[in-house]
Amino acid sequence: MKNYKNILAAFLIVLSASGCKKQLEIDPKQNIDASVALNNTADVQNALIGAYTFLATGDLYGTNLVFLPDLYASDDYLTWRGSFTTYRNIASKAIVSNNADVTRTWITAYSTINTANIVLSALNVVSDANTKSIIEGKALFIRGIMHFELVRLYALPYDASGTNTNLGVPIITKAVKTIDNVTNSVARNTVAEVYTAVENDLKSAITKLATVDDQYAAKAFLARVYLQEGKYALARDMANDIITNSPYHLITNSLEAPFRTKNSSEGIFEIKQNEQSNAGTSNDGLATFYASYQNATGGDVGRADALVNTIFYDSFETGDKRQTEMIYDGTGARTGLFTKKWYSFYDNIPVCRITEQYLIRAECNFRLGTSVGATPASDINTLRTRAGLGDVVPTLTIILNEREKELDYEGFRLHDYKRTKRSIGTFAYDDPKLVFPIPDREINVNKALKQNPGY
Repeated sequence: MKNYKNILAAFLIVLSASGCKKQLEIDPKQNIDASVALNNTADVQNALIGAYTFLATGDLYGTNLVFLPDLYASDDYLTWRGSFTTYRNIASKAIVSNNADVTRTWITAYSTINTANIVLSALNVVSDANTKSIIEGKALFIRGIMHFELVRLYALPYDASGTNTNLGVPIITKAVKTIDNVTNSVARNTVAEVYTAVENDLKSAITKLATVDDQYAAKAFLARVYLQEGKYALARDMANDIITNSPYHLITNSLEAPFRTKNSSEGIFEIKQNEQSNAGTSNDGLATFYASYQNATGGDVGRADALVNTIFYDSFETGDKRQTEMIYDGTGARTGLFTKKWYSFYDNIPVCRITEQYLIRAECNFRLGTSVGATPASDINTLRTRAGLGDVVPTLTIILNEREKELDYEGFRLHDYKRTKRSIGTFAYDDPKLVFPIPDREINVNKALKQNPGY
């Protein structure tokens, strides 16, 4: 899957919210006729490319699905100094139901789901059985991960000890003709129902995908889903499969390489970016907000809006390379501390890395008192050795701290704090203020949707 390029589908699935995000029009103008254009295998494959294109936009993994969870969990972690009020309100937990970034993420995620459903609905025109299976697997992968991202942001967290009957998000499995009506006239499913649908899509995708890259991308997300649900044995075994059997491995001599090297040995699923095609260089894109340095000609790179909080910086152990090599003093638009993970507009975005699988296996083995694949100490100390630190005898607190240091600013903090029931500042993990509102525009046109508390 990481070989898909960020290009528009030939049959012109155009998302109206693309382009400069702060000048976007929230109302989509483009209709998709599910009965037209997908007449042969090439049409269906182009539609599938369109779905991958959506994933790469700033609305999704190009910016918001990585950035928003960390911005939302910003207490003593990430400091927002930018001028965009939508992001400032998210950082300060003062979100209103027409927040443009909350809205565009919802719209584009469901547009992507709908495109995947259009692909699935047109499989009958694909004559080759093997090609049909692969296309189906990729569409199910996309649909599954989008429902997963939506339920984590727009619903109360999954509770491994609860019934999870809280309202989740609508599960959309049928193609509709108009992007603007993707979720019209459908109610919200429960959190449990959404997670079951996500699991089913990803498990089915794994059985249909042909390449190692595709299969392990789906497995990496499924391991993440299982961990979020507290299904530790399933998460452990999936992570162990990836570590043991996949072609991905840790880069031991460089912490920065996974973020500078395209399709690195650590990158299980990456969003491709280059000078011609990227999430943005002025109003969108991770480097736009995180970077602060001068280029070779003395120009500022990045807006320098998102700074590493000094409290988080000081929480690293002395000599930790994740501090000394991956956090730098800004010399561009702002001074201060900045993560080096999102440093160039044109670097690939590694959404799933093998590093995460070591952390999943370590945590799950520790919680279960097992040593499948390796002991928790072995996995944690492997990562600590790479970071220039000595060995430890792990506790759950140590494992979670290592996870936070390894995966900082990659979009994990909000979700990790919720699943482990840790407060974020003065907010409890299940505080409604830590849940995005259902966008106003959706509530206004779909009376079946119920708004989240407090909005």
